[in-house]
Amino acid sequence: MNNDYLYQQIVTSLENKALTNDVVFVNAYDLSPDVPDAALIETRAIIMNNYFDINAGYAYRFAHELSHILYGDPDAQAVYYFSEYGKRGEELLAHRNAIRMLMSIEMPTTVNGFMEYYHVPSWLDNYANETFKSLSVVE
Repeated sequence: MNNDYLYQQIVTSLENKALTNDVVFVNAYDLSPDVPDAALIETRAIIMNNYFDINAGYAYRFAHELSHILYGDPDAQAVYYFSEYGKRGEELLAHRNAIRMLMSIEMPTTVNGFMEYYHVPSWLDNYANETFKSLSVVE
């Protein structure tokens, strides 16, 4: 996980958002690197595998799993496992909402910088651009 101060503040903001929405989260340090993060919808719980060996950053993955619980269809599926390549239905919705959630916490100066900072899968570049433009509009 990124250890710079801003990154830690963003993770703390995500944790606070989870807590204020009655979502329990557990940071697991005893899982193997191939076990993905998970969102358990009915119990409103997230399990984050701190050793998950994947390119996507921790904050992005946390926002993604939190998105399943806060913004997803509670009847669609009981458990979600993080996949950086999930491009349909609830997975795509969680990817898009994770991008919006992170940009709402700390607006990036560039989309490329955002993608690199959080290690967002590159195929989501168009969604990040759309979100960046929609949040950058000043009236």
